[in-house]
Amino acid sequence: MEALTKRKDTVKLLILSLLLNGLNQREIARRLGLTPQAISEYFKELSSEGFVKNYEITEKGLRWLIERIYEIHVWSENILKNLYSEKVVAIAVGRVRKGDKVRYWFDTGLIYCKVSEDYNAVALTDGENEEILIKPIAFKPPERGKVTVFVVPDVTLGGSKAVDVQKISELAENKVVVALGVEALVACRKASLNPVFFGAKCCCVEAVHHGCDVLVVCAQSLLNDLIQTLIDEGIEYKILK
Repeated sequence: MEALTKRKDTVKLLILSLLLNGLNQREIARRLGLTPQAISEYFKELSSEGFVKNYEITEKGLRWLIERIYEIHVWSENILKNLYSEKVVAIAVGRVRKGDKVRYWFDTGLIYCKVSEDYNAVALTDGENEEILIKPIAFKPPERGKVTVFVVPDVTLGGSKAVDVQKISELAENKVVVALGVEALVACRKASLNPVFFGAKCCCVEAVHHGCDVLVVCAQSLLNDLIQTLIDEGIEYKILK
């Protein structure tokens, strides 16, 4: 990759490419924004290396140019492959056809997309208000969600009777709600919520990684175990009582 990492080789590559296009020394200087004197020095060096003779590219110069261009081609192909290698499932909003340019976004942990001139992906399958496969341009996962932990006393200390269920209801707005412990489950039901109960801790972690904010209503006896899990996962949280 010397043609891109060394400025002198980059200029040589450009000069030889422009020579192939039939430009003369003055035109090359103007095209590259260099002085005629600077171009003259480059031509002297190219001549001494056997790449140019009588202001024409030699066979040796042509081989060098082809090799450098091929290196750049392979390098750029790898970049494009990395940019377009990620394929994800998204929910189409409206009609999307294979090959359409679409814009995708995250909402409540899911990926949605629709046809848009301000695109960041290409549709790989057809669909209308259903799941399709898309190929994002430089896929970026969602930012992690945050966890709010609302602690419910154990049953011996009052359990769900001792909490402000209205506060739980307010905290639950725009969040995934999970309940750890029977006391927490009952408190959620009193707040007219239907939380995830079985597998609640795993659900919490998964939802956060998908960009959702989560309200964990947690019995006091299970709090330490929950906090350890959040710390292990590197998840930001705050505790309310």
